[in-house]
Amino acid sequence: MKAPFLQTPRLDLFLFQMDDLVDIFPCVTTTLTRYMIWEPAQSFKELEQIGQKWLIAETNYTDRHFVLRDKETHLFIGLIGVHHLHTSTLEFGLWIREDCHNQGFVKEAIYEVFRWASEKIQPKYFLYPVAIHNYASRKLAEFLGGVVADKKTERKYDAVIYHIPPYLDQLT
Repeated sequence: MKAPFLQTPRLDLFLFQMDDLVDIFPCVTTTLTRYMIWEPAQSFKELEQIGQKWLIAETNYTDRHFVLRDKETHLFIGLIGVHHLHTSTLEFGLWIREDCHNQGFVKEAIYEVFRWASEKIQPKYFLYPVAIHNYASRKLAEFLGGVVADKKTERKYDAVIYHIPPYLDQLT
C-alpha cells in the first residue's frame, strides 16, 4: 500500500487515485448528499468521469482530494476536498460515509488537512459553505474558528458561508 500523505491518530489520508472509486461508489447515497450541491453518480462509469476530473485538478494544482482510511482496517471513511488552491481563499468540501458518522473522524481529519493547507499554501482564509440546517458541519466550521460571512441559496437548500482563518493566524 502507498504511504499516506497525512496522518492522524486513527486515520491515514491519501491523495485520491482512481482505485479508490471502488470504495467510494457504494457510500455516496441520496441521504448522504442531501446537504450537498451535487447528486450521487448514477453509475460507476459516471463516477469514473468525476474521478478523472479530480486527477486533472490535482495535476493542475487547483484541488486536492484526500481519501480517509482507517489506519488499522484500511476501511474507506470519506473524502475531504481542498479547492481553489491557486487562490488566496481555499474552500473545503467533505463527507463521511453514513455508517461512520458521529465517531469524530471528520473532526480529526479536517483539522490535519486544515493545518497542512494553512502551512503549505498560506491562504488569506478558508471558505466553508454549509447548508443552514447541517448543524454537524456548522459545528465543525466553528471548531476551526470559522464565522458566518455570507449566505447563498443553492438548488437544494439555503447555505451559509463560513470564513475560517488559517491555523497559523489562530496561534498568534
